[in-house]
Amino acid sequence: MRLNHNLASLNIYREHTKVLANQSKALGRISSGYKINGAKDNPNAIASSERMRMQIRGLQMAQRNAQDGVSMLQTAEGGLNSITSMLQRIRELTVQAGNGTNTPGDKENIQMEINQMIEGIDSITANTEFNGTTLLNGEKDLTKKYDNNSPKKMDMTIGANVGEKVEIPIYDLSSNNLSDGANSLSELKDGLEGLGTDKALSIIDGALNTVLGASSKYGALENKFESTYERVGEIHDKITGAESKIRDADLAEEMMEFTRSSVLIDAGHAMMVQSNKFPQDILRVLENVKSR
Repeated sequence: MRLNHNLASLNIYREHTKVLANQSKALGRISSGYKINGAKDNPNAIASSERMRMQIRGLQMAQRNAQDGVSMLQTAEGGLNSITSMLQRIRELTVQAGNGTNTPGDKENIQMEINQMIEGIDSITANTEFNGTTLLNGEKDLTKKYDNNSPKKMDMTIGANVGEKVEIPIYDLSSNNLSDGANSLSELKDGLEGLGTDKALSIIDGALNTVLGASSKYGALENKFESTYERVGEIHDKITGAESKIRDADLAEEMMEFTRSSVLIDAGHAMMVQSNKFPQDILRVLENVKSR
């Protein structure tokens, strides 16, 4: 029995502070929903969690990119469909112009409509754009010969890591660039009679092949973007689940720890009250000695 150092009370207090710290941790995890609230809680786990979060956020943005890619290609597809319809009408008018019974007035009307159709094609290619990017009138490098077989390309990132991207070709489908390899569609303006029906049809068929080729390419890319969106979504969900297991708190377990700590704290309070009475016992002993 010692007066200066109440070792029993000190031991109880030391264990009491440990229980208080555990209760504080449990309460912090319950309130935040995370079992790792700082690097000191688990350095290795928080590093893994942050790397996973980096992937998760990258995948979320990749999904948005894929959606934008689909929307952009759908916009381009709308322009291509209009151009195809106009080319079909120009071809129809060209065949009609080959009718030997046409009067000069008939030929003039046919030529006028063809001119309007060609101007309409140029208007579509100039104005079909998505978020300020022209889709059917690729900007040409004026120092080089432009070739629709190797058009300007746009990169679209569809993944969270380096190199996960898709190249989208930007075709130039203006009347000056649609041709059969020798003559362009623009030469049909006010020149149908001079070119002749067969040559005009050859130019139109070449233009149609170019437009249909671009349409097929964009359709394939649209399917790729849609499948990529689904695949990236699945990967995102799997990584999110793995990250949750590392970082999220099990609230049931934390509530059990909090309740356990609360009981121990109450018990510690009661024991400290009892242990703090030891010096009073010493005083009573000394009083008994004095009375004798």
